[in-house]
Amino acid sequence: MDMRRITTVLLDVGGVLLLPSSDVMQAAIGHSGINATDEQLRRAHYAAIAALDANGSPDLEVYRRTFATSCGVSAEFAEAVYELLVERFNGHTWQRVAPHAREGIEQLLAAGFRLGIVSNAAGTIEQMLAAAEICQVGPGPSAPVEVIIDSEIVGVRKPDPRIFHFALTTMAVDPGETAYLGDSARLDVDGARSAGLLPVHFDPYGDCADPAGDHDHLDRFDKFCELLDRHKDGFSTA
Repeated sequence: MDMRRITTVLLDVGGVLLLPSSDVMQAAIGHSGINATDEQLRRAHYAAIAALDANGSPDLEVYRRTFATSCGVSAEFAEAVYELLVERFNGHTWQRVAPHAREGIEQLLAAGFRLGIVSNAAGTIEQMLAAAEICQVGPGPSAPVEVIIDSEIVGVRKPDPRIFHFALTTMAVDPGETAYLGDSARLDVDGARSAGLLPVHFDPYGDCADPAGDHDHLDRFDKFCELLDRHKDGFSTA
């Protein structure tokens, strides 16, 4: 059995570092007369991701409908709100900085981990992270990471393990020394595990339906270093 110490962390963006813009999502939800709080909108995102995981495929219709239902949209307004979400929610909507995003990255860097980003995105994730003042590749005004992999640019999407290999190759790091944090059990956990990484499921509300012990879970990004410390002696890659 091969045991490797974690030296490198790769991060998802959606749900981990950025969330859908509250203004965009509220504009759609508000058509039903609901004035959702930022916390309700955040909760709805993770409920919608859990629904995608249960569905087994990244069907945006499932995401949008679950998001609306989780915000309390009634059947009377469901179709109208859904159409507004189709119109307004897209890959460029991820503009709200997730709780503890900057703090969590700074903690990882201070602990000596090498960092990279791997995201299913729309070709602009590097610019979006810079605009949100979360990180950039190399030195700059925000936290430095070594690589930002955008699925639209490399032509491969999670859970295809090849998307992780772009980051691993650029960073010249072994997958057995690398952890990946993402908010989807099917896209992130399954994809990272297939690539030989340690998968960690960012699951703030305990929505994951996978069997207990199948993979690590994290409910707050600023607790990630504590979780990784439990793997300080390595994890099995056998």
